[in-house]
Amino acid sequence: MNEYYITCAFPKQKGKPKKRNRVSDETYYRVFNSCNGTCMLCGTKRALELHHVLGRGRYLTDNYRYCLMLCNNCHQNIVHKNQKKYRPILLGICEELYGSNGENV
Repeated sequence: MNEYYITCAFPKQKGKPKKRNRVSDETYYRVFNSCNGTCMLCGTKRALELHHVLGRGRYLTDNYRYCLMLCNNCHQNIVHKNQKKYRPILLGICEELYGSNGENV
C-alpha cells in the first residue's frame, strides 16, 4: 500500500449500505421494445443501458413510464453530467413514448 492511500481520509459510511432494487426483466424488455432497441438521444443501437429519468426511488425502480434506453456514451457523459438540462427533455420523450396513461401510443 502506498503512503498516499494511508494518509487519505475516506468518509465513513453510517449504517448499512443501501441495497438497490433490481429492475425486473419484464420492465427492462418493455422499455427496450418501446424504444425499438435504440438510444433515445443519439439513435445508436450499441451498448444500451436502462436510464431512470426520475431516479430509482422506492416506487420508481419498476415503473417503466419513467425509463428510457440510452447508449453508454449518452448515459454517462451527457445525461448524468447535465441532469438538470436533460431531465425535461427526457420526460418529454417518455410522455411521447408511453402516452399520458402509460400505454404505448
